[in-house]
Amino acid sequence: MRHSLQKFADRLHALEDRLTVRTQIAFAVGAMTIVLIGALAASAAFISYRNTSELVNIKLASVASTTAARLDRYMAIRQQEVHLFSKLEPLKKLWQDDPAALRKSLEQLQSSFTDFAWIGFVRPDGVVTASTGSLLEGKSVLQRPWFRTGLNDPMVGDVHEAALLASLLAKRADGEPYRFVDIALPVRDADGALLGVLGAHLDWDWARGVINSAEANDGGTDTTLTVMSKNGAVLLGPGTGTTKYAGDRLPGMLESRAGTFTEMNGDERMLTAFYVSRGHRDYQGLNWIVTASQPASVAFAAAAHSAKTILVIGAIAGLIGVLMAFVIARRVSNPIRAITEEANRIGRASGPTMLPRQTGSLEVVQLTRALRSLLRRIGFAEERTKEAELRASENALQFKDDIDKLRHLADTDYLTDLMNRRAFLAAADDAMEFSQRYKRSMATLMIDIDHFKKINDVYGHAAGDAAIKRIAELISQNIRGTDKAARFGGEEFIVLLREVDEATAKLLADRIRTAIEREVIGVGSKNIAATVSIGIALLGDADRDVQDLIERADQGLYLAKNTGRNRCFFMPVPDSRSARAA
Repeated sequence: MRHSLQKFADRLHALEDRLTVRTQIAFAVGAMTIVLIGALAASAAFISYRNTSELVNIKLASVASTTAARLDRYMAIRQQEVHLFSKLEPLKKLWQDDPAALRKSLEQLQSSFTDFAWIGFVRPDGVVTASTGSLLEGKSVLQRPWFRTGLNDPMVGDVHEAALLASLLAKRADGEPYRFVDIALPVRDADGALLGVLGAHLDWDWARGVINSAEANDGGTDTTLTVMSKNGAVLLGPGTGTTKYAGDRLPGMLESRAGTFTEMNGDERMLTAFYVSRGHRDYQGLNWIVTASQPASVAFAAAAHSAKTILVIGAIAGLIGVLMAFVIARRVSNPIRAITEEANRIGRASGPTMLPRQTGSLEVVQLTRALRSLLRRIGFAEERTKEAELRASENALQFKDDIDKLRHLADTDYLTDLMNRRAFLAAADDAMEFSQRYKRSMATLMIDIDHFKKINDVYGHAAGDAAIKRIAELISQNIRGTDKAARFGGEEFIVLLREVDEATAKLLADRIRTAIEREVIGVGSKNIAATVSIGIALLGDADRDVQDLIERADQGLYLAKNTGRNRCFFMPVPDSRSARAA
């Protein structure tokens, strides 16, 4: 294999020696043009797909959240209606004394809000005394969950199929079983004694209208909406009655409350957004999960068309680039040919050659041959060159010393003699690269002088500068030799800690804070007491660069300031699963 590669390389070199520079440049520029335009076209197509995906996900998330909010608002209104009905003053005498009049009132409520399939009043012993259409009157609902819970507290039960009412209600036209959402609450007299339970079965079919309305207004994007219970059971939509998202997917959805993901529906890839309902006002919600899905083929149709257009334009541009490459190559090679001829003319009058032969193209071979003759005439300059190099070395040493001094000035804060912001960020970048490569720990401390403006206002800016300088000295005295401290700007400092864990970082931070708190800064005849707040952040696996670490330490500083000052606050690494969902 190695012999074959070497043989191929020899043939390639031989071919290069026979090709002119113009030909080689033309081929090289043409190939480069094709590659660059191809990469540009592919990148544009990728960006188009990515942006389209983001826009579709945003739209699907909006549809899911809007639909969930409509469901919650509807349930909140129905719950409030039942609650208000139970509190009506004219009904207080009807709960026990007049079942017929109570039934009439219940039926009036049902006629006003037709989504209630059944409304009834139940005595504490579980017997229905009055209900719409007289359904279940005289029957016991003692074992029904809605009644047992409604004896003590208002409740809203999740979607379920009818049990006792199944044989009493007229069959649905589509043959589907009735499914209800139960609303129940205790009814008490003026003294707080329990009179019974007011229960209502809300026909779940109202939710179908909400879903159908949302799907009908999707702009022709073939969006499918599904409503699921918190256990993953499909309450409405494709696959009603089945269970979706087994494993870790469902708990993750309930925890994150909203998000997007990609799933497969048979052979079709789907973009799906979900939103977990949050309730509305007094209605606490049932954690219904609303998903909005759209086929990827529909979502990316416009992006695919754009990608094809971009690729065609790229191909045309590439062809134009190749033609231009031949024109440019000709213009580039003509001067080289002229230089070669002139150098060859000069070299013929010189002595022995000392330039090694070069290969690569016909022009290069010819130019090497001419320069070998020309170089015979420059041998006498070698001694002068050595003398010049010696003087240059001496000058270089002097320049190096000057450069070192300038570099120190450029990297040091003029007031505190600590590193400045630019030098610190360069050192922090190197430290973070080392820590990530070798799995070592590091941390940053963001330090800010408390009420520094007050020091300036009361004692003057000279005293403020003296306070900054002394605090910088205290910081330097209370860190290790491997740590780096810098003045980050104004009254703010930053410290880079290497090879530390959370406990050590907190210990060093508190040592700095305590040393500053105990120090009395003397400025002339004035004594100034100062404190600092410190934010602490430890390097995490999700940190992309040192700016992420510094930003987290700055958040800790903000919390330290807002919780009383003169304290240290450790800002933990955010949970990676929440970060991804977000």
